[in-house]
Amino acid sequence: MELPESIRKGELGRWLVGIALAVPTIAAVLIENKVWILLVGLLAGGAAWWEFASNLFGPRYRGLAALGLAGWAATALGACLVGPEGQMAGLALSLALGGVYLMRVLPEGTDAVSVNLLSRYALGHLYISFFLSFVFLIKTLDSGSRLLFFVILVTALADTGAIYAGTRIKGPKLYPKVSPGKTISGVAGGCVVAVVGALVSGLYLPASFGKAELVVLGMGLALWGVVGDLFESAIKRALGVKDTSKILLGHGGFWDRLDSLLFNLPAFYFYFFLRPPV
Repeated sequence: MELPESIRKGELGRWLVGIALAVPTIAAVLIENKVWILLVGLLAGGAAWWEFASNLFGPRYRGLAALGLAGWAATALGACLVGPEGQMAGLALSLALGGVYLMRVLPEGTDAVSVNLLSRYALGHLYISFFLSFVFLIKTLDSGSRLLFFVILVTALADTGAIYAGTRIKGPKLYPKVSPGKTISGVAGGCVVAVVGALVSGLYLPASFGKAELVVLGMGLALWGVVGDLFESAIKRALGVKDTSKILLGHGGFWDRLDSLLFNLPAFYFYFFLRPPV
């Protein structure tokens, strides 16, 4: 008996992994207790950081990778338990410790190597630790659980819509030099699905969010998420890798799954504060 095409292509496995990731994420977002969002966030961010370090540091500098994980934990704990001040303190401490570590482990005459590694280490903290820690800051806002659910859901819907529209409609490439598989039709499909998702999930948001604003938010998150996707693709292109890891069947690694959300979290957080009062 021949297996269905979706199973042969791994599409079923992709959906099963997606559901397995979605269940604990949604539970952690909607449960008001900070312990759950902190636990899930630490695990997901830690996995993404380890993938980042494995690809950009290599096996020789495992100590720097471990320090990166500790820095992520400090930044996440600071953001979750203290707020923006704790977030900044954890980030500053992480960057400082990375510089001290490299000065101690690298021999003299390796200034170029030291600058290169320190630049990659700083990129990891600014890109992953700092951006991802906004998940905890959004959670602490008024109606924070609803807002966090909204931004994660719309981002995920945009990614899913882009994948299916791009693979079925195809057409002109968006930016083949950086991401050969991404198409303009995929971006358009992601925007449509994100807008619909924003309008539907917006019913769960405070009444101050009108339909026009939800349309703008859905479109904005979809497009800005594409920028995040391309940013990660540019790094992978430079490294010559397709996926950051193979840990998630059909999804690549945790870093691959978080690329769009990493850009959308801080953007949504600052938008919330800059939006005109209603």
